Amino acid sequence: MREKENSFKVLEAKWEAGLPPELERRVSSQTTNFTVFGRVVELFMPNALQAVAHIIGGAADDDGPQGVLSPGRRPEPEEWPDWRTPPGKI
Repeated sequence: MREKENSFKVLEAKWEAGLPPELERRVSSQTTNFTVFGRVVELFMPNALQAVAHIIGGAADDDGPQGVLSPGRRPEPEEWPDWRTPPGKI
């Protein structure tokens, strides 16, 4: 069966022929950069987010310190834990 000439493909071929060859190199370079950045984000972002969650007070694991205060209520000032180390205890 003979393929009919598609006018859209002809227009696309003419348009692509008029593009500068450096454009393909630029697009390829940007695509490579985005791919590498995506891999870096995929590799490091979950651990970074988990670390941030632990820093700002996320749930404590079995190997970490347990929470002093119960969640859901604001402690009184005298209940606030003192995390400072007394002098001479270092």
